[in-house]
Amino acid sequence: MFKERVRALGYLCAGFLSSGIASSLYVSCALGADAFNLLTQGVSNTLGIQVGNAFYLIQGALLLFILAIRRRREVGLGTLFGTFLIGLVMNLWTLLLTPLLAAAGSGLRLCCLAAAPAFTGMGISLVKRSGYGLIPCDILALILHDRLHRLQFRTVRILCDGIFFLLGLLLGGTAGIGTVLSVVLTGPCIQLASSLLDRGADRCGRAAPDADCRALDNI
Repeated sequence: MFKERVRALGYLCAGFLSSGIASSLYVSCALGADAFNLLTQGVSNTLGIQVGNAFYLIQGALLLFILAIRRRREVGLGTLFGTFLIGLVMNLWTLLLTPLLAAAGSGLRLCCLAAAPAFTGMGISLVKRSGYGLIPCDILALILHDRLHRLQFRTVRILCDGIFFLLGLLLGGTAGIGTVLSVVLTGPCIQLASSLLDRGADRCGRAAPDADCRALDNI
């Protein structure tokens, strides 16, 4: 039991690290935020509040929605602390990457940008594998996947990110090629990373509680 908990915490920390790197790549490349942060920009512009406060407002509203529909099993330590820890990692990596990429050519920036969805996919898959819960905006895709179980997870995630993208544009957010890549590639990257983790594990229950094992089905 102790070893399983340590392993799960390792998955959780590695997932937060990967997700934070992905976010910093979107910021440092300056070629468009990911779909959810485009929505955050739009809400910030519409309400006249800081982007960080808009981020917490949306995440808080999604968490209340998740609790209201009695999906508490998806909520855990990762849900409560993930937003802050990912933000911390993002800030640290942004301080390092922004000066480097600002002086880089467009080709290198595009290559780094293309890596961002892969880091996001691995990060979300690792956090989900830990069993400690995803942040609210990522839980939403799992809930929709349960309802639309005939669709593959990657398709449902693309739909979710597409909705974030459209709402962000309508509310005045500024999109770019990075935003488009996040919509198209994040879902497939999550599904691929989850599949690779499944193959690497001796059995699903060894790395995550039963509820999370079920959540990994068809992903």
